Amino acid sequence: MDFQDKPIPKYYQIYEELVDEIRSGSFREGDRFPSDTELVHRYGVSRGTIREALKLLFQQGYLVREQGKGTFVTYRKIEQDPDQLIGFSELMRRNNMKPAARVLEKQVIEPAPKLMQLLRLQPDEKVVRIVRLRYGDDQPLIIERSFFDFKLFEPLLDKDLENNSIFDLLYRHTYIKLGDAMQRIQAISAGKSEHDLLHVALGTPLLLIKRLIKTSAGEYFQYSEDVYRSDRINFATQTVPYEKTHDFEGMPLDLTNKPW
Repeated sequence: MDFQDKPIPKYYQIYEELVDEIRSGSFREGDRFPSDTELVHRYGVSRGTIREALKLLFQQGYLVREQGKGTFVTYRKIEQDPDQLIGFSELMRRNNMKPAARVLEKQVIEPAPKLMQLLRLQPDEKVVRIVRLRYGDDQPLIIERSFFDFKLFEPLLDKDLENNSIFDLLYRHTYIKLGDAMQRIQAISAGKSEHDLLHVALGTPLLLIKRLIKTSAGEYFQYSEDVYRSDRINFATQTVPYEKTHDFEGMPLDLTNKPW
């Protein structure tokens, strides 16, 4: 490949060529990907150029890095419907993956004013703060940072939160049923904690899901801020037809027989 023939950056040309190889089947799902050094020798460019090309492949979800093992090709994406309230364990089972968790923090605390307002708590009420790292097939995928109304969560305080779904435990050990939930999704970049826990490079694009869950009785049960690996988990939604959200009566312009 003659890089002088194109005005586009070298790293992008390399990225396009590698994408073509992955899409054509030269690499299969789970294949180890060439190292930076191998690609430097192959293309005759600097290591920085190769890293810029690889950064795009990671961002587009073509590669996944496993700490201590190397870089591998992945086509498999976990798809989640943001309009459904579904626990992580159930999501993994639907994708034929083994769910697991590591509890990083569990404590009963006084809620901050903003959290009191979100969960509609009284001044003397407490919350349970739980931070868990969630795994699918032994790969870290989500950092869950959740706050639960203490009076609703108390029956689950002594339960095993590493080998069980909190939602499953709630239904097995209490009469509480989950109701409506509101979710907001935004893009963020990986900081040090995400780098350490999710094994991604600093600055890697991630998804932050803020979620507020009610019980079927209308009480506020949980507020969470979960960080998802965007290279492994996608959110797919379906829109309603355009005509159902627009009123075409009395449109201000007659567009028929108009010259363009």
